[in-house]
Amino acid sequence: MGGFRSKEEDVDKIAVSVFVTNFPESCSAKDLFLHCKQYGHVVDSFIPNKRSKSGKRFGFVKFINVFNEERLVNNLCTVWIGRFKLMANLARFKRVNKTGSGREGRTENGENNRQKFSATSNAGSFGNGKSFASVVKKINKDPETESVPSIVLDDECLNKKDLSMSLMGRVKEMASLANLKKVLCNEGFDNLKISYLGELWVLLEFESSKAKELFRKNAGAGSWFSALRLANDECVPDGRLAWVEVGGVPFKLWTVKTFSRIASIWGDLMDVDEDEMNCYSKRLCVFTKVRHNIQESFKVNFRGKVHWVRAIEVPGWIPEFNDEEEEDDVSDECNFDGNPEAQEENNIFEESEEEKVQETEFGVPSGEKVNKSEDPFGIYSLLQKNKSNMENKVNEEDHSLSHPPGFTPEVD
Repeated sequence: MGGFRSKEEDVDKIAVSVFVTNFPESCSAKDLFLHCKQYGHVVDSFIPNKRSKSGKRFGFVKFINVFNEERLVNNLCTVWIGRFKLMANLARFKRVNKTGSGREGRTENGENNRQKFSATSNAGSFGNGKSFASVVKKINKDPETESVPSIVLDDECLNKKDLSMSLMGRVKEMASLANLKKVLCNEGFDNLKISYLGELWVLLEFESSKAKELFRKNAGAGSWFSALRLANDECVPDGRLAWVEVGGVPFKLWTVKTFSRIASIWGDLMDVDEDEMNCYSKRLCVFTKVRHNIQESFKVNFRGKVHWVRAIEVPGWIPEFNDEEEEDDVSDECNFDGNPEAQEENNIFEESEEEKVQETEFGVPSGEKVNKSEDPFGIYSLLQKNKSNMENKVNEEDHSLSHPPGFTPEVD
């Protein structure tokens, strides 16, 4: 039985070793084990006596059942041990196993034992090589080979739509999808039908082949697309846009950077629902290649404190390329059958109906013609009256006095 593989060798085949450094001098292999086990199933930790070229201590942590190595390394880089932040990377070299050196001399017995073991193991196995015990215990369960519901389709289900006057394009940015119809109309392509195909792909249907060729040669219209090709029924997007609602993120970590790292679990972050009134959950638009529905819970570690985060895929926004806004604009402009004179008369009529405040001067409307008065304050009549009274008084005194009082004229 000396030629059989040990449990350590079996573990090494499915384990992932991670190189870690930048931890305190007092940190032991056990401490390293305890700090790293919150991100996976740790089976071994080891700290050698020698140091790295920079003079720091380093070690290795071995994990099993790792589904995403990059995600594991990124999580380990957030671990704090005291005042030291752990630095992690995948190990480039595997640890040499010295336990099998004493078994090399037992070749003959080892070969016979292997043959006997293989014969007995195959006798109790099914046609796919799995033993009865592994089937009962559901060991080594492969999701790709699991029996899932499937539907078989034939040629009667094919889409027979004519695509000879159509193009398929992939826009450069997600924000361009909402205004794509208006943008292309501004380029002169009014009679154009746009259909959403998924991800960032759209189907452009033209009325004639000439319009299709003009569109392909138009630099302004082509600048909105990263890819533009002839339409065919074999085109399938590489991924999809999924809206994922994330809850459980602490308020102090409520930042775009945090949600960007969370979205990296499934793909690339495309957009964030800006709802400032809600700090309980956040909707993220993620470009992902995950085909199944997203629904999972995971841990977020911040300075040694663990928070549970929940994520579930929800129905999201789907672009609609309708002409409702354009029809309203066209109905306003073409309300007079394209006659600009009638439109101008209507504008004048509308302006005349508007209430306007006339400019006034001394309470008189500016539209009325006002004659300027020589006596604006009405005092000239009073002055003239006083003057006439003085003259009359002097004339009356002239009849009674021949000369002014105190004056005696000379007598010849």
